Amino acid sequence: MHSSLSDEIIVKNILDGDENAFTQLYERYRLLIYSAAFRIIHDPEEAQDATQEIFLKLYRSLHKWNVQKAKLSTWIYRMAVNHSIDCRRVRFRRAESQLPENNAKLSFRQHSTGNSAGSPFKEIKNREEISLVRRCVENMPDLQKKTFMGRYFQELKLVEIAEMECRNLQAVKSSLYRATNAVRRALLKSRDLSFGEVELQA
Repeated sequence: MHSSLSDEIIVKNILDGDENAFTQLYERYRLLIYSAAFRIIHDPEEAQDATQEIFLKLYRSLHKWNVQKAKLSTWIYRMAVNHSIDCRRVRFRRAESQLPENNAKLSFRQHSTGNSAGSPFKEIKNREEISLVRRCVENMPDLQKKTFMGRYFQELKLVEIAEMECRNLQAVKSSLYRATNAVRRALLKSRDLSFGEVELQA
């Protein structure tokens, strides 16, 4: 049985062609990998797909693992996180290509700045306004675009966006603030629409 064997022995057995050894490695680390994937991807099915892809990548890369530089669990975890971040970036690009033209809703959460008037949400449903938002987002700098899309279209937390983009939280907050103000200014030019300050939720 492999259950009592060290990671080093299991990896050696895999590299020697022992298929049962890889099954043991799978059972030992599948929950770690799935948890890392789900924490970043936030979709059970996509996280499961990512887990299978990570194990395939792991199988092909085991010969690169250096026991002197990192524990196997640490090495696998880094691989899982990096692959999952790549998956999320693919979803970002997919979302960018599918920015709604009409029949969509874009909500900006407000908080009071001394004026309690106004509803807690404003919705943009007009086709021309949505088209305007689309053009505005497409012309944003990369981080602003990703932050805006992630926060308002994918409902990600700012800390999640910061982790995905390898940026500090303050940089992401600033990008969201600039992006949202750019959209607000564009909308205000098109009609007299007044938004309150955006609540930046981490």
